[in-house]
Amino acid sequence: MRVLLITNDFPNPLQPTRGTSNYQMVCALGLEHDVAVISHVSWLDEWRQRRIGRRIERVRTMNRVRVWHPRYYYPPALLRACYGWFLWWSVASLARSVVREFKPDIVLAYWLHPDGEVAVKIAREAGVPVVVMSGGSDVLVLARHRGRRRRLMKVLEQADAIVCVSRHLKSAMEGMGIPSRKIHVVYRGVDRGRFSPGDREAARSRLGLDRDRQVILWVGRMVAVKGLETLIDACAALKTAGLDFTVCLVGGGPLRGALVKRAARSGIAGDVRFFGRVNHADLPDWYRAADLTVLPSLSEGVPNVLLEAIACGSSFVATDVGGVAEIADARIDRLVPVGAPDALAVAIKETLARSEIAERHFEPATWAESTDRLAGVFHACLRPHVRSDAREASAARAS
Repeated sequence: MRVLLITNDFPNPLQPTRGTSNYQMVCALGLEHDVAVISHVSWLDEWRQRRIGRRIERVRTMNRVRVWHPRYYYPPALLRACYGWFLWWSVASLARSVVREFKPDIVLAYWLHPDGEVAVKIAREAGVPVVVMSGGSDVLVLARHRGRRRRLMKVLEQADAIVCVSRHLKSAMEGMGIPSRKIHVVYRGVDRGRFSPGDREAARSRLGLDRDRQVILWVGRMVAVKGLETLIDACAALKTAGLDFTVCLVGGGPLRGALVKRAARSGIAGDVRFFGRVNHADLPDWYRAADLTVLPSLSEGVPNVLLEAIACGSSFVATDVGGVAEIADARIDRLVPVGAPDALAVAIKETLARSEIAERHFEPATWAESTDRLAGVFHACLRPHVRSDAREASAARAS
């Protein structure tokens, strides 16, 4: 089976740590199927990088998968409901060339708008099925805006199948009027060979972390939806309560400068350490080194960060959003309301005080298991097309 993926959420030469979960998915799919990727890059990101002399490689091969990086033109923060049109205008010529060369059996999109809207157009022109994947915020956040909601609904209605990463997301789509039969829940996988429990002291030694302080870990991109201001405020309350800890923030993003200042104003600049972007392959030691992983997001699907933390033997404290409750174990993890620093501080303190972690009921799937389920969705979409093609060929012969 030949699968063409359309998504902006994928590693590119300017942002090598972007969309690592989609890269892992593609690598796992590529073991059994032929996969190609069109991963557009914002013209704004390119412009910023060109100012410091960096240029983007337009086409490359990653782990035997061909990846194209066309430039995506759009008006920043304006006409958001029209972003599908802008993306199609930006990539249509390349997409048609890729379709002629690659001859996909199915088109897959990650992110419903604008990526899903363009995937539908590509698939319809190619005469193949289209499957769209939702990671969470596209349905839970973008759909709040009337113009974007109309576009999202059109994508969901036109798609041959919809894949979401949690039962919570499936329920949200059903509430929007999408038939349940079209929606498939496929949890993301984890590289269980890499993400596994290990010696905490050895991991801290490799990372240069203090062995005698409790370590609270956050991993992700520093953007508003991740709720990092709440984490800083909660840690300030923990410091006032006399807790001795280090908060390790692993990841970059536009809010880093503001968070550094917030930590300083809160009197915990020495307790909050910013480590910047880390290669995905290096993350297991961070989970092993931590006493606790924390994720105070305002919106999530089923976060890869928490799946990886579980695989490495870490407990977590997170906001009760999206599908987080589906993977949490009440004996081990704690869920708190969104934007509640006092509740977050209490949950962190109580979890750190616990001496043992019980055996979990939930274990993350491997990437092979996850992509097998995804391929099952693809095959189910292909069968009606095969029958339709057979009927058309029979009619042509009869005429």
